[in-house]
Amino acid sequence: MSDEIRIEFEPGGYRVNVPVGTGLLSAARQAGAPIEAPCDGRGVCGKCRVHVPAESLAALDGLDVQATEGEKVSVLACLAQARASVRVEIPKEQNRGMAIVAHGVATSRTLEPHIRIERTSDTAVVWAGEEVLAMEATDVSNLGLAVDVGTTTLVAALVDLDSGAELAVASALNPQTVYGHDVLSRIRYGGEATGLETLQRALVSELNSLTGEVCERAGRNRRHVHEVVLAGNPCMLHLAVAQDPSPLGRTPYVSALRGDRSFAARELGLDVAPHGRVYLPGWISGFVGADITAGILATDLHKASKTTLFIDIGTNGEMVLAHGGSLWATSTAAGPAFEGVNIACGMRAAPGAIDAVRSTAAGGWQIHTIATAPAAGICGSGLLDLVATLVRTGTIAKSGRFDAKVSPPIGTWNERLGSRAIDLSDGVFVTQKDVRQVQLAKAAIRAGIDVLLARAGASEAEVYSVLVAGSFGYHVSPDSLGGSGLLPARLARRVVAVGNTSKTGAVLLLTSTSARREVARLSERAHAIDLADDAGFERRFVGEMSFGEVNPCL
Repeated sequence: MSDEIRIEFEPGGYRVNVPVGTGLLSAARQAGAPIEAPCDGRGVCGKCRVHVPAESLAALDGLDVQATEGEKVSVLACLAQARASVRVEIPKEQNRGMAIVAHGVATSRTLEPHIRIERTSDTAVVWAGEEVLAMEATDVSNLGLAVDVGTTTLVAALVDLDSGAELAVASALNPQTVYGHDVLSRIRYGGEATGLETLQRALVSELNSLTGEVCERAGRNRRHVHEVVLAGNPCMLHLAVAQDPSPLGRTPYVSALRGDRSFAARELGLDVAPHGRVYLPGWISGFVGADITAGILATDLHKASKTTLFIDIGTNGEMVLAHGGSLWATSTAAGPAFEGVNIACGMRAAPGAIDAVRSTAAGGWQIHTIATAPAAGICGSGLLDLVATLVRTGTIAKSGRFDAKVSPPIGTWNERLGSRAIDLSDGVFVTQKDVRQVQLAKAAIRAGIDVLLARAGASEAEVYSVLVAGSFGYHVSPDSLGGSGLLPARLARRVVAVGNTSKTGAVLLLTSTSARREVARLSERAHAIDLADDAGFERRFVGEMSFGEVNPCL
């Protein structure tokens, strides 16, 4: 046997030669094949399953095998190690399109972009503040790109800096999800020998594709994009500019890289104007990033005259409370349940995902799927809807355990994966473990809210409104936020979904120099709370594990 073997991934024609004993997931990453591993290859999420011919099993070690139809078997790519050449089939579920929220609310600012162009009869001078960036032909356009760099998704908007108008918007899955679904996985991978370069290259490649897409849609030249504003959490922005994110993974969660600074786009590999700049907005702490400060800007949270809570629910639950003229900010590790990870039939918000549970005119309940496609799994909003419905109907007790004596309002009782479960549709079910993941997530977020209120000296009754940002917040119903206990019932009645404020805030930062100064100031003045240092957080977390009193939040 030679020292190297050949691994082929289909569809897509990905090929790579690797040493004997290389894992299929490692080979896929080297080949650029799109196999997701949200748990970063630790063998716990089950999302990296691929198909191999049955006769190829002898060429693989470390298997976790599940039989599939025909002459193929399903294995976890992160566990399977190849001892001989093999052909691997990537299931279509790995490439299922995702419903990405690209719009959000935004307040107005006076148009005063950092980039401006002064034209004469024979030339155009491109200025960045008081610095001359380039001398261009008179027909050059003044364009900027605002990007929401999410852990899971990317949204890019092409902006005419002379008028402030959005010309085109495009979105995509963040290609870094192949290397780990959450921030901690990216930090770990970014700390490996070639991990940082790999993650940065993957992100920049996708950003270049999105730039080309929005420019083509708008009929504009990408060489006229003079500035790119990136709004995202600190880890994503570290990776975008090829800075080691490792300090963000250990106390005191502080790194040398701070926001409110610019980089040369060319040095980062971004394919825009040769003199283009990349601007990173200011952020509050290592766990409350520029996506949140952009959201504060977009909603004018820092100017709120009444007590207002801003929350972005995902793998982390970032939240900011405006009270008494000050901002109080924190982040809690909610876990990936609301991203569909570590859930038996979890998936992203893509066609076929159960995204809602709705009441019927006859008094019953029914599931709803994205694009009305046959149910293929459950995304975060659907999971919370389902759990809230089961809590309301008594199918889930206050302790979080299924009550088998109660007939579920949707589906039927069954045994799945060694425990009690409810079958919702053909091959789609929810388990007791799934409910436990929701308990952990909602307890972490609810306890974080409790700590914020306590530190700010505010009460639930004083909270005038709750601004819920992001894709999850856009799709989930206020009834389910309250019915599950993720939000107190009083606050759930005051929820306003504000959409993708990371992107809309990034647009404001492109078009308003004063907005940048606002964000820089609020980033410095906000009170950042590290929940690990809060003596009461653990007690509150344990106390919030119960689903408590059933309340439909009507």
